Amino acid sequence: MGQGQLRRGILIGLGLLAAMSVWVIAWLLTQSPLALLLVRHELPPIVGLAPRSTQALLLLAVPLENLQAFWQAATPASQRRATRQQWRKFFSSEGPGWLGSLLAGGSLNFEREVQPWLGKSTLLASLPEWGTLVALEIRKPALAQFELNLLWERQSLAGLPVQVDTYKGIQVVSSPLPGLPGFAAALFGERYVLLAEKAAALRAAIDAWQVPQLSLMAEPQFRQVIQALPPAQVGWAFWQNPQPASAEGLTLQAVGLGLGVSFQGLLAETAALWHTPANFALPRSEAFRPQVIGQLPDETLALVSGRNWAVFWQSLGQVQPLRLLGLPLDPGQWGPAQVDLDWQRLVPETGEFALALLPADGKPAWLWVGKRPEAPTLDERAIAQGWQVVSMATKHGVATAWSKPVVQPLAEALPQNLPAIPKPPLAQVYHADRDGYSYLASSLAALEAALADPPLSATRAWRRLVAPLPHRNLGYGYGSLGLLETWLPQLSGSRWSSTRFAFATTALKFSEAPYPDRGRWLLQRGKLFWQWY
Repeated sequence: MGQGQLRRGILIGLGLLAAMSVWVIAWLLTQSPLALLLVRHELPPIVGLAPRSTQALLLLAVPLENLQAFWQAATPASQRRATRQQWRKFFSSEGPGWLGSLLAGGSLNFEREVQPWLGKSTLLASLPEWGTLVALEIRKPALAQFELNLLWERQSLAGLPVQVDTYKGIQVVSSPLPGLPGFAAALFGERYVLLAEKAAALRAAIDAWQVPQLSLMAEPQFRQVIQALPPAQVGWAFWQNPQPASAEGLTLQAVGLGLGVSFQGLLAETAALWHTPANFALPRSEAFRPQVIGQLPDETLALVSGRNWAVFWQSLGQVQPLRLLGLPLDPGQWGPAQVDLDWQRLVPETGEFALALLPADGKPAWLWVGKRPEAPTLDERAIAQGWQVVSMATKHGVATAWSKPVVQPLAEALPQNLPAIPKPPLAQVYHADRDGYSYLASSLAALEAALADPPLSATRAWRRLVAPLPHRNLGYGYGSLGLLETWLPQLSGSRWSSTRFAFATTALKFSEAPYPDRGRWLLQRGKLFWQWY
């Protein structure tokens, strides 16, 4: 073989290799489940159908079948069959809430009668006045119209009334379905199918599309949180607080999530909008690499960390109660319910800290860790505030137990000049210092765990959990859904109760807000990772 033939053979081989590489890359970008990891989406036009009064919104910018394919690929092989069954059950007559009632009442098979005409975008909105609104982008208008007509024929054959109205040139059809307070549907411009519990919700969606000022896009809170987010992999979620802002405290006004996925779980860019009182001050802070996590034991159930304890605890006490997705939440009462705060003014106001919950008999024990103050020491500060401080030996060195004597009042029948009898003090706080850090705990077992157990930051599970998050931030949050079982008993015993999440705050920014009390908006940016596998 001559050199010319050899050169041509090499060039042909390189050309085939290049062509194969291009084909593989194109397949990954278009057909493979991995495409979800590579593509970013801007807000799709379907959001224009959400009325301005929308309280909660879920917007998907990718087809449901792509999400299913990625979920299957990300699921461990041993669980894929169960995952496939869960997906089919979710999109069936046995599905949750409104979806299950719709498919059951309309005798609809999702995979055969709905999925073939679905397009890329899906919108789910909660409207306080009219219930649920669903908007589905369609790729085959004729097939979508055929299936809707088939649904109305089934309703008529079942003896149920079918009412047809026209609103601004759009045909709105209503008919009752078993298990639902009402049902209405419309084919909107051969581009979207609108579904709702009440026809009024469809009319509001049509108005929002035709008059942009009536759309959620015109809501200042929506623009503040959604425009702060980068393009999303999968879609967006939004919630706004229907309660008015309080002039005296911190009120969570809105939350926006830019949704993404990984092979371990859900990733989300987050933006939370707070209303702050006029006199609320926030110290300037720069992102840092948290080190205090290395002082927490590996059995930590939940934690929050930062660099300014005084501002954090003062802010938490000012947070106003709210209802989030039907759950009553009162963060301002979390502290007094979980932590005896008589010691909180003894610790340094600034410097890195972490407040954690550890497992214990009954309610979890709390643990505070922060930089050890130079002088006076924490023990000296406690004594100056009237605490009784007693040294004690532990397996890991000397610790102290803090307690405040409680005066026991005497019965009225006793002479008034007798002195009060102090009750034997019970330790309320346990304290130890090590390696430049101070530890305060509600139980001796929690303190010894912090001193003896391997650090949380050294565990493989923790490193995997925070790997997708920015390592330089303003503080971490961490927990598991199992902590929510008090409010969501249906989580008990499910695999979701053991799933964990980590959150990192990345930025805090003030801006002017349209409030007569001269309060301001505080935008809290961050990143969330919810680990499934």
